[in-house]
Amino acid sequence: MENQLNDFLKNVEEFGCNALTVSKKILENGKEEVTLNLARKKIMPERMESPAREHVFHEVKGFLDYLTREKNPGMVIFAEVESSQIIAIIDEKAEKGFERIDLIPQYHPDFKLLRDTLLDTEMPIFLFAKNLMRNRNVLDAGTEKAKQLALLMRQITVSTKIKACAGVGAKSVNGIMCTTEAKAGLDESQIDLPDSIAVKLPIYLGMDPVCFDIDLTISAQKEGLVSVQTDCPELAIRKYEVFQKIIEQVREIEDVLVTLGRPNTRSWQYNK
Repeated sequence: MENQLNDFLKNVEEFGCNALTVSKKILENGKEEVTLNLARKKIMPERMESPAREHVFHEVKGFLDYLTREKNPGMVIFAEVESSQIIAIIDEKAEKGFERIDLIPQYHPDFKLLRDTLLDTEMPIFLFAKNLMRNRNVLDAGTEKAKQLALLMRQITVSTKIKACAGVGAKSVNGIMCTTEAKAGLDESQIDLPDSIAVKLPIYLGMDPVCFDIDLTISAQKEGLVSVQTDCPELAIRKYEVFQKIIEQVREIEDVLVTLGRPNTRSWQYNK
């Protein structure tokens, strides 16, 4: 009986809530059967460990100010060019796991509007004129240039016969040939459209404006139906240049390793 009781008490958990109940039952032979029941409930500690930091910054300045305050000899900063993201590991050699801080730059509202309305897409010419006016403030030539282009687009849409012209060489015709019907007869006029439009705007919040061109391709599938296709091969280069400037600012943090790449982990392998 004593050994059984000792084994039972071994199950009593330290720092836990152990509820012990005793029940007694009289058997037919007059003997008593005593049953001990142990209910264990885990007691949460008064103060738990705080979760690991995993902040996400959208502004370069705030990101740099935070890292400057938290820097230590074990800090490592990774710059991932493909995603335009910077990841800081507070202490890479921390024994209980490292904490990471991310910088994910946010698009400037002007660039977001341009991307959603004019970049790498094809649309009817009347819609292009509308979207062009929506982005008039970022045209490198100014608002008046946008108004002039938009008026040209609207002039095309009221024509009764439209023909797209494209050629190569100094004497070639590039643009739209419009025939408009009036009471006096037919009026034929050529509307010269630019091959590209230049824009100037910041790509990310807190960064300086950059300039790049949007290439335009005009096509007329049938009478009265003209579409504009836009392409921007320079944009990838401009985004990389802006990200490089962000990396240069991060490298100004003294005594901290800054490198291209991304952090990664894997489980340890043990000899059996």
